[in-house]
Amino acid sequence: MKTEEDEAFEDLAKRQGDWGLQGSRKHQILRYAENAERNAVIEEVAQHLEKCSLAFGKDSIQSFTVYIRNMKK
Repeated sequence: MKTEEDEAFEDLAKRQGDWGLQGSRKHQILRYAENAERNAVIEEVAQHLEKCSLAFGKDSIQSFTVYIRNMKK
């Protein structure tokens, strides 16, 4: 069952001409928001890891943070 909001987003997507190519506009917006939140969390983890002073050397820590940052979408 579609809500009025779903129908409005589908109508907008049809008028914009991208219907069927990448899903509805609503889902594109939701994916963007989810990726933005995910990327913010990943960056926060990398920043905390940079501050970490465990038994790893500085090069190892930098390698870990590069690996973590490459997980962003």
